[in-house]
Amino acid sequence: MQTHFHPSQKIKIVGAVLIVVGLAALITGFLTDPDRAWANILLNNVYFLTVAIGAMMYYSIQYITQSSWSAMFQRVPLALGGFIPVAAILMLLLFFGLEHIYEWAEPGITETDKLLAHKAPYLNVPFFMIRIVIYFVLWISAFLVLRKMAFSGDKFADPALYRKNTHYSTVFIFLAVIFFSLAGIDWIMTIDAHWYSTIFGFRTMITSMYYGVATIILFIFFLNSQGYFPEMNEAHRHDLARYLFRFSIVWGYLWFMQFIITWYANIPELTVYYSPRFLGEWQVLFYAEFFINFAIPFLVVISDEIGRKKPVLISISVLLLIGLWIMLFVQIMPGTIEHLKFGFIEIGMWLGYAGLFLLITFVMLGKSTIVPVNHPQLHESYHHHL
Repeated sequence: MQTHFHPSQKIKIVGAVLIVVGLAALITGFLTDPDRAWANILLNNVYFLTVAIGAMMYYSIQYITQSSWSAMFQRVPLALGGFIPVAAILMLLLFFGLEHIYEWAEPGITETDKLLAHKAPYLNVPFFMIRIVIYFVLWISAFLVLRKMAFSGDKFADPALYRKNTHYSTVFIFLAVIFFSLAGIDWIMTIDAHWYSTIFGFRTMITSMYYGVATIILFIFFLNSQGYFPEMNEAHRHDLARYLFRFSIVWGYLWFMQFIITWYANIPELTVYYSPRFLGEWQVLFYAEFFINFAIPFLVVISDEIGRKKPVLISISVLLLIGLWIMLFVQIMPGTIEHLKFGFIEIGMWLGYAGLFLLITFVMLGKSTIVPVNHPQLHESYHHHL
């Protein structure tokens, strides 16, 4: 059985080529439409950070709930979390493009807009950047502690390390739930600064776990196709499918609740957000977001027999990663570039970020054994059955 993962030369070349394509798209964006380029930087920053934070939340929950079935897969979400420090640098670069994304960051806007003047103590550039630093310092610190605990467990079997991992997992969940909810409000909701939703932050947090699990599934199946996790069986696939099914329900509930409350209340300050998305040129993507992220996964994975099949799990996970991009596109673009634009800039920049994300994840996977060899529940994970 292979115990260490070594990124192949082919993976490194593919990652490098994707990054070059991304840089070409980024340069094209800055030369032709800077607003669009900055909006896509924000979109991709949030997209891949959502996956990384969600993966680490999944990792932490396995310890907190003492889930034995997933013990052999724990290095996958831990590797996905390796993107968080890189995301910190990418997010701080937004400082140079805030005026292209956020109306409240434009100089002198508070002199003509009373609502933004009222929100200015919170929505101002220095405090916005300080909050970014605080979020990432907390997330990175917790991630590094969890990573250190996990790697220490490979050197010697010590039950105390498992208890410490459980404790620090609780800390990470707390930091992720509170501060990723606030980050979602800061980075996305304040694009439409005159609109607000009391559940937007919670929805952002739930979203991260949903798509984090989808990404974990894809990496697990990729590694399995390379000869890793030979003990994976139908019971493991069943539990992974249940995660997708449950999160599809929660995601769909929050999406519909946010929309129906706004529609039913019919308050102009609230409907200003949905009007262009529900009635305008964004309408197709608005409906596509709902069907791809909720209706299709829910209807397909509701069947245990169908949902646990490998091709089905892979297809639904790929579909969800497309759905995440559509969701963020519909949330970010109407308030930044106003009119629907889609082309090389959007595709190329996503590919560039994907290449960077894949390289970091595969390098992180190679930093340790592919399974936590001294994990006290590893034996149960190997023999997990329905």
